[in-house]
Amino acid sequence: MIYITGDIHREQDIHKINPREFTVGNSLTEYDYVIICGDFGCVWDGSTGDNFWLKWLDSLPWNTLFIDGNHENFDVLNTYPVEEYKGGKVHRIRSKVFHLMRGEVFNIDGYKFFTMGGGFSHDVNYRTEHKNWWKDEICTIEEAKHAFATLEKNNWEVDYILSHDTYSSHPLAHKYETDMSLYGDDYYDLHDCLETVEKKTDYKMWFSGHYHDDMIHYSDSNKPCLTLFDKVLLLDNIDEEIKSLTKI
Repeated sequence: MIYITGDIHREQDIHKINPREFTVGNSLTEYDYVIICGDFGCVWDGSTGDNFWLKWLDSLPWNTLFIDGNHENFDVLNTYPVEEYKGGKVHRIRSKVFHLMRGEVFNIDGYKFFTMGGGFSHDVNYRTEHKNWWKDEICTIEEAKHAFATLEKNNWEVDYILSHDTYSSHPLAHKYETDMSLYGDDYYDLHDCLETVEKKTDYKMWFSGHYHDDMIHYSDSNKPCLTLFDKVLLLDNIDEEIKSLTKI
């Protein structure tokens, strides 16, 4: 089984996948997955705090998969070894904890997932670079090119798209102002990158996080984008699950 949720921010919101609250987790196995749509937060200090939570996650029966958000320590994240996993590249964080890297396609339980992490920090003015903010929170030009090339190899067809932030025509993309001058010439506007993905890709459903609410938006082509935070949704029951989401 595959469950999908939004940001967990390490100790702040990880309770939603604690089997004491996420009780179905007690019956999951090593063949099941919980996917987090960014702001994982358990790769943050590179020390005891991370180790505590990563050890706990690795003790759970399922596999924890995550894409990166804007609140990750990219200096630490990029020190983890890169491996091939289910058709795409990952950082292996622990034996059952994997970072699904940007611009990859993964084959999980017969479904094709395209992944594109990253997001704009709306509170960047209150953060310090390489301490609690990184330019790598959004994609580089090379990462965007890689994402498009990966989708081209897959004939621009996948089952599901996983992102943290969302595409530029999505109403939430305009909730906060973004300033590309903070990033430099090597970086690509993430909203525009995701907009290209949305317009060119044949997909069933899009999952994102970042906006700390549980909502659904339908694109111009009537494709659903689920923005998740509190809810942990079962993919195989998703048509029923989305009835509980607020439409925007």
